[in-house]
Amino acid sequence: MLRQALSLWKKERKRKETTLHRRLILFFVSISIFLILAFALLLMIFGITGKDEKTVETHINTELTDIAQSIEDDFAKTALDGISIAESISRRSDMFFLQHEITPGELAEHPELIEPLLAEYMETLINTVKNSYCGGTFVLLDATVLPDAPYADTQKAGVFLKKTQPLTTEMVGVKIHCLRGPAQLARDNGIMLLGQWRMEFNTVGEQFFEDVMETAKNNPVLPISRLYYWSGRVVLEGNSESGFLLCVPLRSSDGTVFGVCGIEVSDRLFKQLYSPEGDSYDSIFTAVAPLHTDGLGTSRGMIAGNYYLTGNRLIEDLTVKESRNSFEYFSSTLGSYGGKSQEIKLYPHGSPYEDDGWSVAILMPEEILNDAIEGNLSYFIYTIIVLLFISLIVSVVISRYYLKPVKAALDSIQNNPYDERQVAPYLEINDLFEFLASKDREYEETLREKEEHSLKMKNEYEQAQREISRLAYLRKTEIDPDAYSEFLESLSRLTKTEREIFNLYIAGKSAREIMDEFDITENTLKYHNRNIYSKLGVTSRKELLRYAALLNEEQKH
Repeated sequence: MLRQALSLWKKERKRKETTLHRRLILFFVSISIFLILAFALLLMIFGITGKDEKTVETHINTELTDIAQSIEDDFAKTALDGISIAESISRRSDMFFLQHEITPGELAEHPELIEPLLAEYMETLINTVKNSYCGGTFVLLDATVLPDAPYADTQKAGVFLKKTQPLTTEMVGVKIHCLRGPAQLARDNGIMLLGQWRMEFNTVGEQFFEDVMETAKNNPVLPISRLYYWSGRVVLEGNSESGFLLCVPLRSSDGTVFGVCGIEVSDRLFKQLYSPEGDSYDSIFTAVAPLHTDGLGTSRGMIAGNYYLTGNRLIEDLTVKESRNSFEYFSSTLGSYGGKSQEIKLYPHGSPYEDDGWSVAILMPEEILNDAIEGNLSYFIYTIIVLLFISLIVSVVISRYYLKPVKAALDSIQNNPYDERQVAPYLEINDLFEFLASKDREYEETLREKEEHSLKMKNEYEQAQREISRLAYLRKTEIDPDAYSEFLESLSRLTKTEREIFNLYIAGKSAREIMDEFDITENTLKYHNRNIYSKLGVTSRKELLRYAALLNEEQKH
């Protein structure tokens, strides 16, 4: 097949022509390419290109809107719960201070009263842990049970109760453990101590405590509902789990700020509540972090995602790198991420922290986002290429199948006599066979007529020769020798045309044949005959033929 194709190609180049087979292949290929490209163009016009940019953008926008709204709502509810705890603890504290005849500012001078005071808070703290969506709740007092210890300035008495299995769907049967607080106080309330338990809080490096108390002291006229504060990600000393802390100052009725209480949104709870849908994109995750001038303060934020990010934290801030394809791209020394972010409002108007911006971002690793945006574009292109290749193969096969009977018919016409019994699968080929058959019959009929005419002419010529010979034999003695000699001498007087006509008479040609030979009319022939008769001295065609027969006979001998 390859050799045949090469031979045809060389022949086409030499003759500057092409074969019907190749023309048909080019026709099918052209039609196929046109249809495939037209289909691809329609897909692109309607946005079906294999690229998933719009799909990814829609998914991220939906997740971002829903999660950002959920965080604002949940954090606002948590803030209300924290304010309620602060108000409850403050009331109990005022009663305790009044009962023990001390002022809130004198609490640090009475360390023996700290544990009894904390015991007053346990009911409120336990109810909050049981009935709120939180990872734990806490209270810190601006005092220590060991005021004479060398580290007394950084140690603060308090209680931190943790949910060890915070479930968003369960409020009953919650397991509570004590992370910070007096051990006896925990045992009295049937609460087990965690392995990371400490009696007091170490506030070294924990700015949330000092900052909240200082801000509350500097704004004595603001209500507690304007003084709550959301810390960044905090990991208490010796603890393995991080979380956001809602911190609300404790203020007595005389305006003294004597501590901080609040609620923890733990890392596990954050992941349960705010992980985006990962069915379509395994590596997508939520990041909530304070804003800074160059991007996101993710070193103090938390992330929520599927198994890809379980237990992970972003230990560096993310810097805005660029905006491309409707997405924002962030980077750090540990990696690059892309997605979208939205600023959220965590503080009410009039709060000292009102200008502290927070942001929610839906992100995924940059290379994974780019792959998701590209989607199936490569498959789309490969499909078009494969379809074009298949169309080429199908065009060759169909053209060969289609032309097979045509080629067989042409070979039959070229190499074999036509058989009227031949029947081709195409009407046009059968019509061609019939046409060729009719032409063959016409040709054979013409050939037979020519053969009959030739045979007739041959017979007439032979008959004329016999007649001339007979006349020469019969009349030889009747011709006057002197007249015949004069006849021979007069031949030189004939013109070229007259001599040619005379020679035809000698050859036995009839008058009609001579007129056809010279393409002249009968009158013209008569004119030449009179000249020939006059110059040769004969009076009739019969006499001319006698001399001609005798001349012809002499020439033979």
